[in-house]
Amino acid sequence: MKLKLALHALFLIFVSAFFPLPLRAAQMNVIWTSEVGQFAPLWVTKEAKLFEKYGNQVQLIFIQGASSAAAALISGDAQVGLFSPQVVLTSTMIGADLIMLGRLGNFMENRIFGRKGITNIKQIKSLAISRFASNADFAGRFLLERVGLKPDVDVAFFQVGNQSNRLAMIETQRADAAIVTPPMTLQARKMGFPLLLDAAKLGIPYSSTFFVLRKSYVAKYRDDVRNFVKAMIEGIHYYKANKEFSLRVLSKYMKVSDREVLEENFREYDFPLKPYPAKEYFELPIQEVGKKDPKVLRENPERFVDSSLIKELDESGFIDKLTREYGLK
Repeated sequence: MKLKLALHALFLIFVSAFFPLPLRAAQMNVIWTSEVGQFAPLWVTKEAKLFEKYGNQVQLIFIQGASSAAAALISGDAQVGLFSPQVVLTSTMIGADLIMLGRLGNFMENRIFGRKGITNIKQIKSLAISRFASNADFAGRFLLERVGLKPDVDVAFFQVGNQSNRLAMIETQRADAAIVTPPMTLQARKMGFPLLLDAAKLGIPYSSTFFVLRKSYVAKYRDDVRNFVKAMIEGIHYYKANKEFSLRVLSKYMKVSDREVLEENFREYDFPLKPYPAKEYFELPIQEVGKKDPKVLRENPERFVDSSLIKELDESGFIDKLTREYGLK
């Protein structure tokens, strides 16, 4: 009997050595919050099956608005969220267990278009945004203050949802202006709306979209999170190197068939190949949140981010190897 058990054990060792069992696939719910091209690398990563390549099973879930997305993340209904840093800052300051691991974006991309007949940003009395505490809300307030206008005093903010609704607001003259991002910038131009303010020309370091997770989840499932980050980094490379595939994915998720609109998105966004969540990309939100909660200004910015996974992948040569393989610079 003992000999039989010993032989069985040896057989299992032999099988596991030459025919290893597949690794457990981590199940992740990943939230995205707006039907805009900023999320293109996430969609491409999903459609190119790169999450599976690195051992994760990922379900993408759309929840409009960063505040609602953060609530789903905090409750544990989702493991990863891609949304604005403002919500991370405010949530963390009241005790939420959130951390930013990476980013999608280098500069503020928002544009403000006015209704026909308006020629100067100083003429507007109302601005259509998505939701309060959203990226559109933050960027709108920052840009208006930059030109000397006071949000909620000189300019009323209207919550109207997606960018199509915002353009409809100025088309029907229910708002003086709307804030949008590429590729809806092309739609605004086609509709004949004057461009009043273009943040892209200002070169303001900022990212409206970070990879956000719970600290406790990262600590418990670090390998799974590393695999998620690896997939996203390759997804950024894949997006840049495979234009036609990326345009088809954009068309699917944005429900847009106009080639010009898709090209606008591909041309306007330059996603970082090494997406470190550096302070410079959420410095403006710190200042904005600090107006209501001055304590955030005294916090070490490292409290809100964890760069260790991207640093680890960078120093290992993983990212540079991808860049060479995809023929990028």
